[in-house]
Amino acid sequence: MPINSRAKGKNGELEVVHILREELGIEATRNLDQWRDGGSDILGLNSWAIEVKRAKTPLIKQWWEQAVRQAGASKFPALWYRLDRKYWRVVVPLHAITLDVGYSLDLAWTAEITPEAFCAIVREEISTIECDPLAAEH
Repeated sequence: MPINSRAKGKNGELEVVHILREELGIEATRNLDQWRDGGSDILGLNSWAIEVKRAKTPLIKQWWEQAVRQAGASKFPALWYRLDRKYWRVVVPLHAITLDVGYSLDLAWTAEITPEAFCAIVREEISTIECDPLAAEH
């Protein structure tokens, strides 16, 4: 029986929302207007635009290009994807996690990490902003 790709996508987004809520204690939500207005799949992370993909076969390059478009100029793109019967993986730009590399949104300049590592990065970002409110302006 074929799996409805829209339902598969919705379920993937709900899984990611659950992970973010559990790990970060934030009110992450699905962007229910994304099909009409565009934008990232998950709302609630101020500096990240999250694109979620659930699939049988990986199309990382296409997915990454979509994530970059959705992020625009004001957010870091984050591609969360899970292949059938596999674990979640997250692709992020290297410049978002280290100052030792230059700015690039090319797929060759990304890191593929676990959801736990992504949440650790976001947690560090949140604690930096809480310690230095001026950091949120930059």
